[in-house]
Amino acid sequence: QLPPWMDRPHSVKYHRNIPRLVLLHDEIVDFANLMAPRPDELETRQQLVNKVTKLVKETFENDDCVVKCEVQVFGSQATKLLLPTSDIDFVVQLVEKEEEGNGGHGSRESSYTTTTTTTTTTNPNSQGLSEKQKQQIEMDEYNIQKELKLSPLARLGEALRHHPDWKNQLSYLEVVENTRVPIVKFTHGPTNINMDICFNQETGLLAADLMKRLLDAMPPLKPLTFVLKYFLAARGLNEPYTGGCGSFLLQLMIVSFLQHRERHSLQHGSSGGGGDTMNLGSMLLEFFELYGMDFNYLTTGISIRSDGFYFPKGAKGKKEHFFHSTRLFSLAMENPFEITSDVGQTSYRMQLIAKSFETAMRVLLSHTAEPVIYTESILASILPPTEEMFQRATMYKVYKIERQLKQRSGRKNDNDNRKRKA
Repeated sequence: QLPPWMDRPHSVKYHRNIPRLVLLHDEIVDFANLMAPRPDELETRQQLVNKVTKLVKETFENDDCVVKCEVQVFGSQATKLLLPTSDIDFVVQLVEKEEEGNGGHGSRESSYTTTTTTTTTTNPNSQGLSEKQKQQIEMDEYNIQKELKLSPLARLGEALRHHPDWKNQLSYLEVVENTRVPIVKFTHGPTNINMDICFNQETGLLAADLMKRLLDAMPPLKPLTFVLKYFLAARGLNEPYTGGCGSFLLQLMIVSFLQHRERHSLQHGSSGGGGDTMNLGSMLLEFFELYGMDFNYLTTGISIRSDGFYFPKGAKGKKEHFFHSTRLFSLAMENPFEITSDVGQTSYRMQLIAKSFETAMRVLLSHTAEPVIYTESILASILPPTEEMFQRATMYKVYKIERQLKQRSGRKNDNDNRKRKA
């Protein structure tokens, strides 16, 4: 059975003398078109974005201590480099009112403490009551204090758990506070879409804006990202919290690869020329070769600033941020917005990822280089088709037919209008 991104085998579509890398290029283009989000999927996700935005504003905007509350999306939702299973990442920008009487530097937490202390020490209803009734009042006061002292993350978690629009639609909810970037993680049951919310983080928005500009400047970035994201997801190597390679790190790896590849082409006078320069099949093979075999993870770090460069991990000013003695094979990837931050620090399974890249390169070579092992689909040798893909292909064909019918109907109406006017 052919993979869902192909409608006919290579032996029918092309003559056998067509270069195998050209066939792989065409498959990558077809795969990217298949996996790109459809308008109805984008609409569903936008409805969830609106729903989350409404909940956040209801939770915080009525708070007297909050001056400003903004909800924005970042990551693959903002760049549209998303797979059907991709998360929706939110950042909430909360600006709290400064407290008077504390030099203008008071915090929300200090106001909570003042309020709860007053409540505890001055309770006029506790006189003349039995010991059991007093204990119940104290317990109620404790619960009130606990609610007032909740962090924004915990408050949002409670809002999700009890809000009538959400409480019956969540299949998963977790408030993760003991991490470098605390988040609320939850899953919308009817759509099975995962969502993450963090607070007062600016780098995610900056990264999304950067990727939008790079997508315009580097056309191969989009199809390569779709292929490589699914490649890692199919092997369970795409989640940073399990040591995998996250979307931002992967995109930076692709950008760095394209930067150095273009520089090499310019130096050898082949930019915009030769058949392999803009061939996506060739690029995919070279990417796997670079990060699967050639790149020295022990000594070398990557930066995409200034058109991209490598740096020694042990250099002065770099070692304390990018050399990790317990993770020697981690990929040192400089965050372009915080140059002392290592994007690849959490990806502790990089050795396994590099090995999977090497294996994929050797498999693709067996189908593209002499002596060729012929197969109906070259890309399917490293990207296993799923039932979801076949369903998606069917929906994609239906969508194309509906769009063609609408276009024909529109042209017919235009012709009828012209005839009436004539």
